[in-house]
Amino acid sequence: MRAEYAPLVLAGRVRCARCGGWILPGQDWDLGHTDDRRGYTGPEHASCNRGAPKVYAGLVEELPAERAGLDASDSRWRVPWLETLRRVPADATWPRFMTVPHPRACGSIGEEFCGWAESREGRPLRWWQRLVATRLLEIDSQGVLVWDAAVLTVARQVGKSWLLRELCLWRMHQADRFGQPQDVVLTGKDLAVCREVQRPALWWAKGQGDEYKIRSVNGQEAVEYLPDHSRWMLRAKEAAYGLSVSLAAVDEAWKVTAATVDESLVPTMVEQTQPQLYLISTAHRRSEALMLQRRKAALAELETGEGDLLVEWSAPPEMALDDVAGWRLASPHWTAQRERLVGQQLAMARAGEVRDPTEPDPVESFQSQWLNRWPRTMELTDLGEPLLPAGLWKGLQEPLEAHERPLHVMVEDDFGQGAAVAAAARLEDGRVEVDGWLCPNWETAVHDLQTLCVTRRVRSIGVGGSMLSSLPAGLWPPPRPVGGTETRAGLALLRDLAAGGMVVHDDTPDLDEAMAVAAVRERQSGLMLEPFGPTHLVKAMVWALHAAAQPTRVPTVY
Repeated sequence: MRAEYAPLVLAGRVRCARCGGWILPGQDWDLGHTDDRRGYTGPEHASCNRGAPKVYAGLVEELPAERAGLDASDSRWRVPWLETLRRVPADATWPRFMTVPHPRACGSIGEEFCGWAESREGRPLRWWQRLVATRLLEIDSQGVLVWDAAVLTVARQVGKSWLLRELCLWRMHQADRFGQPQDVVLTGKDLAVCREVQRPALWWAKGQGDEYKIRSVNGQEAVEYLPDHSRWMLRAKEAAYGLSVSLAAVDEAWKVTAATVDESLVPTMVEQTQPQLYLISTAHRRSEALMLQRRKAALAELETGEGDLLVEWSAPPEMALDDVAGWRLASPHWTAQRERLVGQQLAMARAGEVRDPTEPDPVESFQSQWLNRWPRTMELTDLGEPLLPAGLWKGLQEPLEAHERPLHVMVEDDFGQGAAVAAAARLEDGRVEVDGWLCPNWETAVHDLQTLCVTRRVRSIGVGGSMLSSLPAGLWPPPRPVGGTETRAGLALLRDLAAGGMVVHDDTPDLDEAMAVAAVRERQSGLMLEPFGPTHLVKAMVWALHAAAQPTRVPTVY
């Protein structure tokens, strides 16, 4: 087994399964048992394997407990473009998780899309399809689409392929709106899945006279709208390079890797006007990290609107398999026929029958396909890139004298499983000192914040947007919400300042361990933290760094 890992270690692509730090080429390393319950054997620093480990941070991450969603009565849904959609029909269910409206959103062109699709198809969209389309097509005051990427996840057989087909076709016909021909690419688990989505559209296009050209070469299927040469193309997940894409859609995304999307699809969208990425999938126990990472990151920004748009129908993990209420939570559209179908699928699963060739366990298959339950662990096989080069963070450590420079203090929650506090101060020599620590719960973090406010001069307080209402009244200065925008800016700033030696820290054990595993991925909107390790501490630290590094305002004297 050691021989299997050796090339990866030599390439600097393996983290220690105990401390989470990178195993550098030339370092001594062992294969060790990191967790007897899993029976996993993985690469470790020799020093970690032969000593007592402090932290288990191996190649499998236990995802945090799922937070609560926002029901239809939440005041944040009271925006004009959702007014009619807040009334949920008797045959429908409000999403278990849905991101709040984007901070820049002033409306939606979803109603226009729905009218177009209903006119083309000759039948109305279901309530949930209109809701999803309205959210996907939210616009700002200039009429510009506000969502770069969206994650849609629902149980089987509710009409998601129908909605995806209409969205792809509609975008292909929007050259006038966006000022350029629209190239749409659909990829996914395999081409067979993609063909089933596109096939009815091809038959429709063939009946429209000479306006459309159909290309049926295997692996290069496409329909072209001849008046402006917009196209809707199918591509295998490994073959989306070299295109300029306005809409990239990934169906059955559980089987698609993060590298395929981030290195193949996203770069094709950089030069396009208002491009969007749709990741659409039902859950699967063997999901690649792509959907798990994107879903976790979107859940973290559910109440800020700063991340990807997430719309999910799923049954909570604590609900019994035969609880019809759980079936409904995973099914945005409900009928008596669907209830019978799901009941039959459960009976077959309990009898040991399974029809999913990718999942041999019938009960797991039922949970994934009909309850849309995502796995609670994630294999970290695609780790992104380190936030900082190996050794740089440690090289920024030095003993620091006590000082009274004003602090910028940031607090972030870890999905109810803990919290983190970070502080930063700009020193007289222009460098920024940072500190940060983990707290066992939110109450401890708030207590630490209050202590700093009493004992030190605090210039600004920031808190993850979803927790703003959980802070006590009377804090000064008044806390402000922070989120994805500050995270992206802070990550880039940390890299720049650290490279120039303009960041410094003293003895910060919690922060040291967090930085040892911190990794990022370059996305269209900027750097994004990979969702493993104590990312809440890293976020709080870069928020504080970003605040402290801003120039101090000097009043003009006339």
